[in-house]
Amino acid sequence: MSWWRRHFGIDGFDLAVHIGVTVMLMTFVGMMDGPEELFPLMTAGSLVLLAIRRKVGLKRADAVGLTSGQMAAARLEELEQRMGDLESAHSRILELEERLDFTERLLAQASGERAILPERK
Repeated sequence: MSWWRRHFGIDGFDLAVHIGVTVMLMTFVGMMDGPEELFPLMTAGSLVLLAIRRKVGLKRADAVGLTSGQMAAARLEELEQRMGDLESAHSRILELEERLDFTERLLAQASGERAILPERK
């Protein structure tokens, strides 16, 4: 979505068409020797119509949500987060395995010392 559409609700081309139609209508009224009092009314009507188009366009832009590129970026970010979580879980498992090995060695060493010592009666 272009910057222009994101902030104004319509593209620059749509604005140019809107202005062109308004100018053509004013030119037509001027060429037909219409009352000059219509020019401010046509200008006001054109601006009101432009405001309505802008509001509808901005509402539609909010409803659309993410573009495909933004969605792909969000999905990639989520996958990177999951990879980070998986890597941290893997390192924690390695640390727990080391602690378990150390505890097993201590227990084996303690049971070996117990076998060497004579029993007290």
